[in-house]
Amino acid sequence: MHRAVPFPRWSTLPSKRVAVVGSGPAGLMAASVARTNGASVTVFERRAGLGRKLLIAGSSGLNISHDAPIEEFLDHYRTRSASRSSACDDRLISAVREFPSHAWVEFVRGLGHECFVGTSGRWFVREMKASGVLQSWTGKLKSDGVEFLASHPIESVPALEELRSRYDSVVLALGGASWEDSPPRWPSMLEELGVLVGAFTPSNVGHEVAFPPELLREAEGKPIKNCTLTTPLGTKQGELVVTRYGLEGTPMYFVGTPGEATLALKPELSLDEWMALLRRPTRENLSPMRKLKKVGGLSDAALALIYHLTPAPVRDNLTSLGLRVHRFPIRLGSPRPLEEAISSAGGVRWDELDSRLMLRKLPGVYCAGEMIDWDAPTGGFLIQASVALGAKAGRHAST
Repeated sequence: MHRAVPFPRWSTLPSKRVAVVGSGPAGLMAASVARTNGASVTVFERRAGLGRKLLIAGSSGLNISHDAPIEEFLDHYRTRSASRSSACDDRLISAVREFPSHAWVEFVRGLGHECFVGTSGRWFVREMKASGVLQSWTGKLKSDGVEFLASHPIESVPALEELRSRYDSVVLALGGASWEDSPPRWPSMLEELGVLVGAFTPSNVGHEVAFPPELLREAEGKPIKNCTLTTPLGTKQGELVVTRYGLEGTPMYFVGTPGEATLALKPELSLDEWMALLRRPTRENLSPMRKLKKVGGLSDAALALIYHLTPAPVRDNLTSLGLRVHRFPIRLGSPRPLEEAISSAGGVRWDELDSRLMLRKLPGVYCAGEMIDWDAPTGGFLIQASVALGAKAGRHAST
């Protein structure tokens, strides 16, 4: 039996007919809020299956939010926008304030799933999979009378106009451009109706690095553990992975940008502490690289990086080698393409939306989720903003 979910009943007005287009987190949340608000809700999904983006997000562990205090939480959106020239509108901030992490976690618990905070501060679902959450969420909606129509794309002006004629409100939760086999069609539909849509760009994605073949033979697929990446966008500590094209991982998602960067490969030690460790006498008379390997505690990928990307004169001098490990220079190339990105920036411009997330040029049509022009780092911030925007759109569409 499903437990009650933490939504107030926003209105006692006669029920409205609401169409939700898209079955990702934003769309399902819009449907949940609208139905709780007494609306008659139908969810349209262009694919045969529901919740593809949620399943992708939870393919390696369903991270649903972050346990940071609210102002620190919101600063992740503000900082991201300032560093990447993307939009962080007050409506995004207010949506997350109205439906913050604790409300979203309680909602997931209300579907019957245990949640916990990991060592990184991220909220996870105990079973570490999205399939169970999707099944219980859609099952709850169906039991509450929400109708699902799969294989029903709404990607043309006539299709959208038909929905507008049949329903009192329409919530578009059509997603961004990441993880798509081909560019989404909905931007053309809205542009035909005069709505401005910003071009999509990859976000939370790896960057290319010109690694030599011999480095890749030793390190491809291996982690550079506990490193700190510094770029013009800032500094982020975490784990990177050497790939056939370059580097992937949380630090890259937060501050990756083309150009010169540095890696601190022993960020837990100050420069003085690190150099003292390297200079500590050993019984053997070791070369600088062998001593580094013996006492440095570096991962195999980090050692391969140091060996293959360090000039021989630097490798042969312990002081120079130690300084390089403390601040390892690396040049980041282009970000990987949209189809490999965890998320995308770009989408419907905020100026096209009113305070209720309704399109100014299309009365009764609301937008939610990643189809709006905003950006966020991974770690629970993406899905949190998506469900918060879905809750906001669903509330206004049903009142």
